Amino acid sequence: MGIILTNVLITGATGFIGSHLAHRLSKDKSNTIVILVRDCKTGPWLNWLKEFLSKTFRVRGDILNLKLLTRVLVQYEIEQVYHFAAQAIVKKALKDPINTYEINVMGTLNLLEACRQAEVDKVLIQSTDKVYGEKLAANPEDPPIAGGIYETSKACADLIAQSYMKTYEMNIVIPRSCNVYGYDLSPRIIPNTIRQCLRHQDPIIFKGEKTMRQYIYVEDLVDALIHLMNGDYTGVFNVATHDVFKQEEVVKTILRVGNFKHLKPRYVEREKPIKEIKMQSMIPSDFGWEPRYTFEKGIKETIQKFKKYGF
Repeated sequence: MGIILTNVLITGATGFIGSHLAHRLSKDKSNTIVILVRDCKTGPWLNWLKEFLSKTFRVRGDILNLKLLTRVLVQYEIEQVYHFAAQAIVKKALKDPINTYEINVMGTLNLLEACRQAEVDKVLIQSTDKVYGEKLAANPEDPPIAGGIYETSKACADLIAQSYMKTYEMNIVIPRSCNVYGYDLSPRIIPNTIRQCLRHQDPIIFKGEKTMRQYIYVEDLVDALIHLMNGDYTGVFNVATHDVFKQEEVVKTILRVGNFKHLKPRYVEREKPIKEIKMQSMIPSDFGWEPRYTFEKGIKETIQKFKKYGF
């Protein structure tokens, strides 16, 4: 399904997923893209953001400001809202639980209330597989559970979105995506490993860790989100692929696909254990969408973007 031209608000548009969506939607000049920006980005990431920032209306503000959100929705006659603004890094959430809950939970509540008041046509609240906890083959009927700080904050936001959908009969779609990768400067395994390789450093594999994750390339996720928003869909959907790998497999795939023949994995002990989900996967929902990228193809394109935009 192609892009339907409309007035769109994207929160978290200077972050990972939000920026890739803004980049895609801004390619058509007939779209009106409004982005809510809290912090200025600098360094290599700005090279990436520059490709779409000039094609958007930028509003400086915070999702905790209900009056600002309502004003933006009304002033720009917003029809669709994509909500990505969140504390998305597990380690940071553990260090700062109060701000994490405030942003992920109250921020989502503020946005939904503003959308209700402004009578926005459709809202997407980005959720995550982490709401299922330690579970393999999770499906949308499985309830969100309390876990770590990040996981619980996202479960709360997920449930709040469902409550607004049911109570106020709003058109809300709640995609629960598996682990997303692509051009991203956040401290996650794939960008960390690619940066190490491009700096001619042997990439790290932590000894004894059997963590297993399910992966989706960010461009595939963007396709899925646009498809859900432009189709007659509401409710919870698992957005996932069948690419499930252990950390060692991920690192070795990057070495092979990137042709980093002069490097080899460096096995090290983690300084201190981290509290995170070890084994997880979801059953993809059937909503007329299929991924276009294999894991190898997605990794190859990600490496190319790191080379182009910087790291």
